[in-house]
Amino acid sequence: MELEPSTTSLALFQSLLHGPLLLEDLPEAQTLNHSCLELPASLPELNLEQKLGHLYEDALSVLLRTSPEFDLLEENFQLQEDGHTTVGELDFLIRERESAQLIHLELATKFYLAVEAVEAVEAVDGIILPGPDARDNYHKKLARLREHQLRLTHSHRHCLPERYRDETINTKQLVYGCLFDHVDATEQATPEFVNPHCRRGRWVHEHECGDYFPRDTHFQIIPKPLWPVPLEFLEDIPLASWSPDQPIDRCLMVRVSSERTPHFVAPSGYPRT
Repeated sequence: MELEPSTTSLALFQSLLHGPLLLEDLPEAQTLNHSCLELPASLPELNLEQKLGHLYEDALSVLLRTSPEFDLLEENFQLQEDGHTTVGELDFLIRERESAQLIHLELATKFYLAVEAVEAVEAVDGIILPGPDARDNYHKKLARLREHQLRLTHSHRHCLPERYRDETINTKQLVYGCLFDHVDATEQATPEFVNPHCRRGRWVHEHECGDYFPRDTHFQIIPKPLWPVPLEFLEDIPLASWSPDQPIDRCLMVRVSSERTPHFVAPSGYPRT
């Protein structure tokens, strides 16, 4: 089912404004106070034919450009050594108008499934947290964010344009997303630095659907561009149906009947890659 650009774009803007963050403050960067952002009078349609991270960056760019509190100076700005070797990219460089503070802002939207794996090398408290693509995981992403992305304007200040080099730069982050616990889990996974009020969901292997859901359960596929959107903002968006007898080769996010949280249905071999 093809998504309607205007309603999908509106849902994405609403998720940025009202959706809970996945991460709380980090030692390297506090969360940006984005409560001042608001929907512009005229909403553009976003390009839905791109990677989810770029789509979400485009949506935030619109909100920053129309904000009375910030000036958007740079976006997707590559830092290069010797003019040709890229060492990193700044999602946004913005200036807070009232304080004139220069801010490096990193944005991400991520999704992780809590999997019991006591003997796995990368397990923490008996849990690993792979993404829908199991090559990604929470702890690797967090380490990359803290050790590299959030340090770029300090570790590679000499790569900044000269007009910014002598200014104090305050690094901030906005990381959205959702943590999914297995339907059998008795406790929620609480990895380091996760926002205690983040979005939560449940996940299940495809072959387990019959064990947990009644036969008349209605599953609706949430397309990837809408993964960051809380379910309450999807009410006016038609979604395609899915049946557990339809085989899948990747994790599928679904809305389950009248439940208030999203679910991932994972292939039977998940998280083996």
